[in-house]
Amino acid sequence: MIDKYNKEREDEKLRHILSSTKIEAPENLKHRIMRQVEAEYSLVPGSGKPIKESGNILKEMGTLFGTMYAVLAVLIAGAWFLFGQEFLLSPQFVGTMVLVASIFSLLWLISRLDSHLREKKRIR
Repeated sequence: MIDKYNKEREDEKLRHILSSTKIEAPENLKHRIMRQVEAEYSLVPGSGKPIKESGNILKEMGTLFGTMYAVLAVLIAGAWFLFGQEFLLSPQFVGTMVLVASIFSLLWLISRLDSHLREKKRIR
């Protein structure tokens, strides 16, 4: 029993000596280390989030052509309220509708071409 008491007392002294010589880290050390880790992580190529390809052609078409039909509806409503029903059948108005549809179709073509080229580049 006395040996156990002496051993506990020696352990207590040793803990006291070690705790008094312990060096405390500065308060901002954690922030500096985290900033360094984040800086190194951002410099490593390919370590970012992978880019998710949409791949859903119907969703892309729905978005683009839905916007086109909304623009056409606004144009039709505006022309009907401002100029009447006769203007809706005029060649100027039909030409405007064809131009708007062509522009949106060209945008869709460019987006599909871009997706195709990105896919080919990703496969290589």
